[in-house]
Amino acid sequence: MKAFLTTTCLLIAIAPQAGASIFTVKSKTNFYSAPNASDATRLMLPEVRVHIPPIKDSKGFCEFKLMYKIADRSNSALPKTAWARCVSIDQLIPSQPKHDG
Repeated sequence: MKAFLTTTCLLIAIAPQAGASIFTVKSKTNFYSAPNASDATRLMLPEVRVHIPPIKDSKGFCEFKLMYKIADRSNSALPKTAWARCVSIDQLIPSQPKHDG
């Protein structure tokens, strides 16, 4: 958990212009509607990425704002946030520079 918090703080410190960073999640990451791992709260989601820093942290679970593929974004049945183990984040998605035009 310390490594996660250290990494998150470091990433926030080196990218102060960004309010949030987007990360992939490790394969086989499960998302839940509450901060506990149970079949009753498990969500079946398409491929998703998460915003860092998380919204909340509770007992090793983090509530993340979710980012879906373009094809899934119009599905209003998909939740905007979900819980996963805080150590589920994988790789930073580099931000794309904005182009004028």
